Amino acid sequence: MNNLFARRTAPGRAGDVKEWVTECLSLTEADLVSVAELACHEPGCPPVETVVAVHASDGQRRQWHVHKPLSEVEKPDVVTALLCEPGN
Repeated sequence: MNNLFARRTAPGRAGDVKEWVTECLSLTEADLVSVAELACHEPGCPPVETVVAVHASDGQRRQWHVHKPLSEVEKPDVVTALLCEPGN
């Protein structure tokens, strides 16, 4: 029987982004990283952005936006977004 709660690796670019976030923030297996590509409808916002969220095991939640479609996000984009957060 498959363990439905076992950590799975995301395929493709989402998996790459999760790996870069985990590496940059020194996250553990207990921390959850989610990556989503969303349409933005706010004025001045690019039409599509990638949102990265971390749900830490201590209950802390953080979120970053990369103003590019997921397919165009590269490691420097992720590192820049994470380092731009106050307190990081």
